Amino acid sequence: KKTTQKGPPSRPCQPTEDDRVKMSLRHPAGMQNYTDIGFKKIKAPPAVWDQVKVFWEANKDRKNWQDENWPKGNTYTNHWVAPTYMVSVEDGRLRGAGSKLKNRIW
Repeated sequence: KKTTQKGPPSRPCQPTEDDRVKMSLRHPAGMQNYTDIGFKKIKAPPAVWDQVKVFWEANKDRKNWQDENWPKGNTYTNHWVAPTYMVSVEDGRLRGAGSKLKNRIW
């Protein structure tokens, strides 16, 4: 027996998109502590920044990139068209990675 769907078709992206738009509306338009595309600006302590730069230089090769996994319906990136990657400071296989670096960053 066939069932008929009531209401509009399911849109898995809609809840995330609604949350993203609401969050954007809560931010005052004149705030200067965000980049033009929405990243919060903060300064890392010089010792931490130096350690992050050393980690990046040692591990930035493509072979160390990990695919990022986004939940179904997530609209924060267009990962369905342009995959996103990261070099994780938690990846114990990478030179300089581990909980010590992670804790200094966070």
